[in-house]
Amino acid sequence: MMLRTKTLAPSTARLGVLVAISIFAWSFGPICVRFAFQYDLPPALVAFGRMITGSVMFAPYIVYRGQREIRRMSARSRWLAVAAGALFGVNITLMATSLTHISIMINQALIATIPIWVAVFEVTLLKGKLSRAIWSGIIVALGGGLAVAFASAGARAISEDGNPGLGVLLAAISACSAALYITIGRKVRSSTSFIPYIWLVYTAGGAVTLLIIAFTRVSLVGYDIRGYLWVLLLAILAQIIGHGVLNFVLKYVSPTVITVTAQIMPALAAFWAFVIFSEIPTSWQVLGSALLLLGVTIVLRSQNSRY
Repeated sequence: MMLRTKTLAPSTARLGVLVAISIFAWSFGPICVRFAFQYDLPPALVAFGRMITGSVMFAPYIVYRGQREIRRMSARSRWLAVAAGALFGVNITLMATSLTHISIMINQALIATIPIWVAVFEVTLLKGKLSRAIWSGIIVALGGGLAVAFASAGARAISEDGNPGLGVLLAAISACSAALYITIGRKVRSSTSFIPYIWLVYTAGGAVTLLIIAFTRVSLVGYDIRGYLWVLLLAILAQIIGHGVLNFVLKYVSPTVITVTAQIMPALAAFWAFVIFSEIPTSWQVLGSALLLLGVTIVLRSQNSRY
């Protein structure tokens, strides 16, 4: 007689450690990007390195097992996954490019508005309805975004040829493209396994970033090896550890706890930027970023309360 073994959930303490590791890893991602820039790696190459590393990481599973799952997907689901990946590639490229113009704190605060854009797309694309609480969060975040935009327009650029206004715009468009990626992904993920889906996303994202590299005539080789190593570390921290661990923890922890806790990441990234690169934001930038994160937190809590 065979006995079934019951899979035990990790203890609360271990889950807390995993969440802390994930947040730490993700918050250090922009720092890796900034270090890669010090070795003259262009943003498109940084984005391509991150995407292709994720694709290669899951390739063995796809070769031995996942390809059967991909073939069983409908043609529509495959194309939607590819479209999501293309948007993800654009998101990562724009996010990296904005870091050549604005501080890490402003960049991460604007990227953190992704849930705001997702809520907007639920109304415009999926014909959904938003509660008053979500609308109030959007309004608070909008006020914070305007404060950041006006404060950054007159702030000192990160580099000599930097344009803070352009950096804010690129980060906002990056968050918007990421929200579209998430909106499309929700439709596909409901009927697709995680690894085959994410491999299609990373591969499509890698292809898009490679096209951007070709269009902008950026060289793939000829840079300091230390720059490539920072890109590799970026992929390990932001995608393998940050993304992977957080998705594992979501099986055992309430999404509300995770999403609200994740708002620590922009503040933590800003702290690393202050310690490592001496990036000191203005008081209005800090206020605007705080309003952005408050608005996003309101939206996240309101969204999760519906499920």
